[in-house]
Amino acid sequence: MRTPWRNRQSGLTIVGFILVAAVVIIFAMVGFRVVPAYVEYYAVKRSLEDTMRSGTADPNNPVPFRKELERRLQTSYVENVKAADALLTRQGSQIVAELAWERRLHMFGNASILLEFETSASR
Repeated sequence: MRTPWRNRQSGLTIVGFILVAAVVIIFAMVGFRVVPAYVEYYAVKRSLEDTMRSGTADPNNPVPFRKELERRLQTSYVENVKAADALLTRQGSQIVAELAWERRLHMFGNASILLEFETSASR
């Protein structure tokens, strides 16, 4: 004797498939737009830390520090962050360099994603 629930087919209908596909495509679109911005963030962070280790950081004369940082940013192919935006301050016995920037990523129509980044390094 067969029970009625065994005769029913189970699976994904075409409408369900379209809905699942739409969600996956939206997440993929957002991911493809956001991942390069985070790759750039880690390149900026690495460049800032390397520049701080180079010993050119002096809050009283930030020009050599900014030149070195600009060179490292260009080497890392960073185009959206400028070394002139770096702030050098002295906090106690440490010198702290800070960079903050934002990226606006156009998605479609009038929809955009705003990402705010901030990183710092000390010596």
